Amino acid sequence: MRKRQFLTGAEARPRRRQHTRPCSDCPWARASVAGWLGAASVDEWLDSVHGEALIDCHTVSNQQCAGAAIFRGNVCKLPRDPQILRLPPDRHLVFGRDAEFRKHHEGGLFHARTERVP
Repeated sequence: MRKRQFLTGAEARPRRRQHTRPCSDCPWARASVAGWLGAASVDEWLDSVHGEALIDCHTVSNQQCAGAAIFRGNVCKLPRDPQILRLPPDRHLVFGRDAEFRKHHEGGLFHARTERVP
């Protein structure tokens, strides 16, 4: 059995080709650790994936996030920019709806509730 590896953006390394499956600790993957979202909140993650921005992978320094691209496919989000990675839907590996992502990560082991200052 392969040991699970958790990485941060500071540990990211480049690869030659764009990966097409979520990384071992991708927040979009169903197998991710609940609440493992770094400094961003659940709402910030969801806002980014429903937006038009390119989302970088946190474990591969020169690539886009495959998990986010698959999630976008799962929720029928098609970014306008053709340079943003598009991957086919896969509801087995990646959450299929916002509510699934939210339920998994809110209250998880690493979840820290933060207050917003107006």
